[in-house]
Amino acid sequence: MGDSPVVRAAQRKIVEAEAQIDTAHVGLRAGEQDIQALSEKIAEVEEQLYGGRVTNTKELQDLQRDVESLQRRRGALEEKHLEALIKVESVEAELAALNAQLSQVEDQAAQVNTYLVAEREKLRGRMARLEDEREAALVSVPAGDWEVYDRLRQAKKGRAVTRLEEGVCGACGVAPSSSQLQIARQGSELMRCPNCERIIYAE
Repeated sequence: MGDSPVVRAAQRKIVEAEAQIDTAHVGLRAGEQDIQALSEKIAEVEEQLYGGRVTNTKELQDLQRDVESLQRRRGALEEKHLEALIKVESVEAELAALNAQLSQVEDQAAQVNTYLVAEREKLRGRMARLEDEREAALVSVPAGDWEVYDRLRQAKKGRAVTRLEEGVCGACGVAPSSSQLQIARQGSELMRCPNCERIIYAE
């Protein structure tokens, strides 16, 4: 019932998308500043070119070439800026989709957690009842039998008792002798599997 891996994955994607957008916006602002600086430079050179103060033909030709060069650079920057804008719009659309997806998986996780909380409470109630039944049952168990059970439980990874299933041990599948089967069915004393040594009971 801890954090949902699906929710965490969706959150990571959103953080990544937001980081991409932030980086892209920084680049856009820098691009806008570069375009603005070039536009100002172009205006300055055009003022020299068309202002009438320069009359030398060669100087006018040089100024014209400067204007054309600056305009080409500005055009390249504007194209790059447009591509960056399209990229930002694409990532922003992706971010909107990711936020919608996150909302959906959060709702699903909340529903699962609600079910798990209810299931946990049911299991806790069942465990409490079983503990009460166990304590009540222990009163009638001889001390020696309890010691055998406790020792087997530790040695057999918590499974000290097994059921007789169609004449064989339910844990290892070995068939006890007919006399052992009779003891198991009578339930008057502990009957242990001749192979795995677990306590066998018959219903």
